[in-house]
Amino acid sequence: MPFPAMFPAALSGACRPGRRLVAALNRIACLLLLTMTTASLSASPTWQKTIWRGESAWSSTQGAVRAVVTEVRSRLIYIGSLDGTVNLINAPYPQTLPDEKNRWPNQGGHRFWLGPQKRWVWPPLTEWEYSAAASVTSTGAVLTLHEPHHNTAYPAITREYAWEGTRLRCTAHWPDNGRSYFGLHVVPVDVPFTVRARLAKSEAVPAGAVVAEMVNPESPLTLPHPSVTIEGDFAVMQSGIKIVKLGFKPQALTIDRPQGWKLSVLPGPTEGLALESPDQGYLSQVWVGGPEHDLAELEQLSPHLRGDANGRCASSIYIEATPPGS
Repeated sequence: MPFPAMFPAALSGACRPGRRLVAALNRIACLLLLTMTTASLSASPTWQKTIWRGESAWSSTQGAVRAVVTEVRSRLIYIGSLDGTVNLINAPYPQTLPDEKNRWPNQGGHRFWLGPQKRWVWPPLTEWEYSAAASVTSTGAVLTLHEPHHNTAYPAITREYAWEGTRLRCTAHWPDNGRSYFGLHVVPVDVPFTVRARLAKSEAVPAGAVVAEMVNPESPLTLPHPSVTIEGDFAVMQSGIKIVKLGFKPQALTIDRPQGWKLSVLPGPTEGLALESPDQGYLSQVWVGGPEHDLAELEQLSPHLRGDANGRCASSIYIEATPPGS
């Protein structure tokens, strides 16, 4: 808006400024408007208290995408449309906790566990999967959740969520306790489900992908497999046929979601001393189930980590929700 239009009363009669003054004031007004606009665009989204389907939670928006982190489940539980109608990740509700009839009900949302799984087999530790956050803090753009710590055989885990551009950074921190662990991020999604992943063939991995180890060592991948179709340098995995979990070289795992949305789960940075990698370094992984399963999983693993100079370890992933037409 030009300066004369902003202050019309100042331009009447003898109070009318000269043309040079008007031009200078116009430039100042435009500069102020540009500065305010730039600051607005560059400001990181913050987290606000909210209620998600009856659960105490925190919400943040970036463009046309909303993210919700629930305190009750201590995790990201929603990422999708601003109006809350399109959730790109699996999130059953109301929450169901373990009992004698159902020992490990699905909690949905962004899971984080410490591997290898053969140390704890199944189910995951209660504080990882079935406990509310012990405390939650929101500092600027970063939401931090401290998980309760009951099992002293494993380190305490602290989660962080923060936007970095259009991607939501999901980080888990833990202190070195004398053993190496790898981070295991699991993002469950509703079915039907199809994902296309790039193969990386080598003498050691001639199929270009590995059968991911969960508890016991797995045999090399043999093809054909009912849930896997090979298309040149890519494998296409489909849910609802037969259980299989495959590992691929680190890459973004992107799937189509309802109403034209897309969901991507990407590898992120780590903190600490990186040692050997699980599953021969094929750390981007996909689990699909049979006809009886109502979800599939996109996973990103880290290498085994020991603490840095300050004894800290961390594993991050990025989750990106892409609206229709973007």
